[in-house]
Amino acid sequence: MTALRRILTIAPFATLLGCGSSLPLPESVEPPASAFVEVPYPPPAALAETLVSKPDQPDVVWVDGEWLFRGSTYAWQRGGWVLAPKKARYAKSKVVFARDGRVLFAAAGWYAENGEPLERIRPLSPAVTPVNDFTDESQTAR
Repeated sequence: MTALRRILTIAPFATLLGCGSSLPLPESVEPPASAFVEVPYPPPAALAETLVSKPDQPDVVWVDGEWLFRGSTYAWQRGGWVLAPKKARYAKSKVVFARDGRVLFAAAGWYAENGEPLERIRPLSPAVTPVNDFTDESQTAR
């Protein structure tokens, strides 16, 4: 096997190994059934966000931005560095397609050990893009 062929064989695997996340992320949990609401359509693709410097505090984790359903449309809420509540877990937003054709959406959120939802936590250091706290889906390129 030539050196070039070996490099071409190994390169894709080396790339995959280098793509792992080194960001401190919150402990995760699935959203409870009570978190799902019926929506007319699933959210758009996630917006790109720019990572900002991590605050020098213990228990700080990165939470990605997400789409929130606002009655008839989705609005983007920036992610960022948040102080993780003690003994809480984070559920990422999730879409479920029911067998009867309905679309169900659960927004991301924090949950206590007993499964009770916690209030939304504002980032200590929010991502720098998009420029607004909330971006309506009509403001995005589709």
